[in-house]
Amino acid sequence: MSKKDSILYKASDIKLIIPEVKESGGIVPTSSTTAQIALGDALAISAMQYKKFGKFDFKKIHPAGNLGAQLKTVEDIMLTGNKIPFVNENLNMKSALKILSNKKIGILIVQNKQKKTTGIITDGQIRRYNEKKQNLNEMNALKIMTKNPISIDKQSLAVKALALMNEKKITSLCVYDKKNKQKTIGVLHIHNILQSNIG
Repeated sequence: MSKKDSILYKASDIKLIIPEVKESGGIVPTSSTTAQIALGDALAISAMQYKKFGKFDFKKIHPAGNLGAQLKTVEDIMLTGNKIPFVNENLNMKSALKILSNKKIGILIVQNKQKKTTGIITDGQIRRYNEKKQNLNEMNALKIMTKNPISIDKQSLAVKALALMNEKKITSLCVYDKKNKQKTIGVLHIHNILQSNIG
């Protein structure tokens, strides 16, 4: 309010004065309502900072809608558990191809005996080997895989993961916990992102 002699001002515990402004619409409240909105925004942001209320707190309270989707993390939408197509690096490709077919996401995550991720095999790689008429069945995963697959931290925003996929021209990412980057705890496929209405 802009009048110190008003009843509301005098009865208020915390008194805030807004400069008196000339309404751009004559008698219709216009400039004064804009000033009130600006004050409300300033109070809201100040309260957020005081309470240390961040974007992830907002996501917990408002998970739906466009803003909620933009705040989803990789962990929110990644594939986990038995949905991850793990294969040992010494597994022959005849067996590995069965796993690729059963998991239906077009990739295999290759691990060593210590369960550390050592590579990735995509259906595109397999097609290229077939075009060269090389006998895949007699090879092991280690021979076929691409070493050091591109990965992302589970706490990263899903929109960041999408940008990384676009930059690298890939459709899947290995997901790790920053405590152990060598262990894959999830897989993020481009379909997971699209189904979540992100981007």
